[in-house]
Amino acid sequence: MHVFWNRGYHDASLPDLLEGMELSRGSFYKAFVDKRGIYLRALDAYIEDAVRSVGETLHSNPSPKAAIRDAFSQQVDQASGPEGLRGCFVVFAAVEMLPEDKEVAPRISRLFRRLQDLYAAAIIRAQAVGEIDPGLDERTLARFLVCQIQGMRVLAKAGADRAETRAMVELALKALG
Repeated sequence: MHVFWNRGYHDASLPDLLEGMELSRGSFYKAFVDKRGIYLRALDAYIEDAVRSVGETLHSNPSPKAAIRDAFSQQVDQASGPEGLRGCFVVFAAVEMLPEDKEVAPRISRLFRRLQDLYAAAIIRAQAVGEIDPGLDERTLARFLVCQIQGMRVLAKAGADRAETRAMVELALKALG
């Protein structure tokens, strides 16, 4: 995953992958068949980890609105410093592979839907306890939050610092009421 994340699908060579995974050529082909297969598995692993991490965070705080803030704070941490310059693997995959790639496109779409579902559920919980205006549409807010996170990750890759990303978070959270 890290080789593809650093180099992209097209620029990752077989020697890069063998070195990154500490495998021989024969072991690589026995385990993965080809470069495309390992790329899709790496993308799937990243997506599952992202969904799990966001889901855990959104359920870790008794206050749903505070849990949403915590999830955004994690994104600020990931978007800051040298790791932030690396960017988000899914955004990198989307820019490099979409719209033509018919196997990558549904994976990325499914990730964004799953993240929106997690945020929508947290918003509904927050509305139920009076932390977020119940008149606001939870699906629209969830899409907005996911969009803000991805945009923040792209801006961080372009050099936005921690203070700038933190300010984006505060503004995004104001939309929740």
